Amino acid sequence: MADRSPAAGVARLGLGPGLTTFLVVDVILVVTFFVLLAMSQGGTGTPDAQVPAPVETSAEPETTPEPSAPEEPEESEALPAFVLPSGNIWCEMTDTSATCTILEFSFTPPAVPEGCTGTVGNVLTVTAGAEPAFACVDGAPAAAPAGTPVLDYGGGSTIGEMTCLSSRNGVFCRHNPTGSGFSLARAGTQFF
Repeated sequence: MADRSPAAGVARLGLGPGLTTFLVVDVILVVTFFVLLAMSQGGTGTPDAQVPAPVETSAEPETTPEPSAPEEPEESEALPAFVLPSGNIWCEMTDTSATCTILEFSFTPPAVPEGCTGTVGNVLTVTAGAEPAFACVDGAPAAAPAGTPVLDYGGGSTIGEMTCLSSRNGVFCRHNPTGSGFSLARAGTQFF
């Protein structure tokens, strides 16, 4: 009696288990892409969507904050605002400050400090002459403005005394003269 299972059919085609798994994962990624594309087209119809489309789909980015600065890129850009490829973290920089916003995170936010009537947890900032801190924010965190450039993983931006580095582990920003700064990821934060 002949084996008529799908696995037997794949074996007759000469595809090994590794290639079969690769093909199945590819089909799942393509189907997911089209489902997400269809969902985004079925929204409000506003052409000025504020959340940039994710660039990478291979693995969940920004899972753990960097414990120290990632490797510096050979060339750093000078972007006063940028968004990470995931679209979940975006930052604004001046000569003396860096502020980053995370839209979704899984860490427990700090307690709301006295005098803050909003929320804390979504926005971190470091300014020359001050310790890095969570900012008190009224309302929901704002997405990156439409047209904000993407800073690829492994890239960096330096404006004045500030440097921010993008990695799959989130964003790392510091005040260069003092080394004071923060690392921000979906799973947590670190101040240094």
